[in-house]
Amino acid sequence: MKALLAAVATLLLVSACGPVPEATSPSAGPGGPVAAPVAPADEAGLRAAASRALADQRLYAPAGDNAIEHYLALHALLPREAGVETALLELLPYAVIGSEQAIARGDFDEARRLLGLVERADAAFPALSRLRDRLAVAEADARDAAERAARETEDTAQREQAARLAAEAITAPRVAAASAVAPPERSEPGTEKPAAVPAPREPVAAPPVVAAPPAAAPRVPRVVDAPQPRYPLMAMRRKIEGDVVLELRIEPDGRVGQARVISAEPAGLFDAAAVAAASRWRFESGPGVVTTRQVMRFRLPKAG
Repeated sequence: MKALLAAVATLLLVSACGPVPEATSPSAGPGGPVAAPVAPADEAGLRAAASRALADQRLYAPAGDNAIEHYLALHALLPREAGVETALLELLPYAVIGSEQAIARGDFDEARRLLGLVERADAAFPALSRLRDRLAVAEADARDAAERAARETEDTAQREQAARLAAEAITAPRVAAASAVAPPERSEPGTEKPAAVPAPREPVAAPPVVAAPPAAAPRVPRVVDAPQPRYPLMAMRRKIEGDVVLELRIEPDGRVGQARVISAEPAGLFDAAAVAAASRWRFESGPGVVTTRQVMRFRLPKAG
């Protein structure tokens, strides 16, 4: 068990110095993709698989061969094992961040899988309800966007067809009239009249183009309630401080519709706590949606 806890601590230290690892998939060989290894069912095999996943930074992906799923299987075998519960507690924020990234890129199946892992580990996890609501909204927005695109494509095709029919209706009588005109009389050689040369046209000056004034930037509403973030347990134990730059999408009613990490120092350590806190912020209501950036600072209390 000490070896497992040491592996978790080592991984979190590595994560603090770099971005959260992206989901990885089994490598492909010359003959095609390699199938994922079969998950072990015994305690020793699960502990070894969890240690390998931590060493490879396979925290929550690929499905079926990642640290969280191996620890969940261990928890089912050893429900009172404190070390397994501690490892899951430390890994859950990474699954939360992974689900937010999956929602942002439109990979809703992956987001549902990760939220399922979080629920299996802790059904009362604070961010779980908010992320499920955000996933439902993102899926509804994607469906609406697809329906709008389909309608626009259909409307464009109908307009183009109507334009072609109108052009054919105008052109057909002219073609018929031209075919009914008698051919011109043939003149004797030497009596042809010179063709009239059109007089040159006077140049016409184009009207000046007046540039439209730039649109005014929307006013960022005032913060009326800003709950403080929860200091991550690992960062507090290691006495680590940091900053997280967030992009907030403020709805007209003052709610934060979306909180997204732009950058963090150190990367990955404070992200989940910052996003969870910013999602509970409230601003003054306004006429429309406003996007702004905020810096959330994590500082340890001064001694003395």
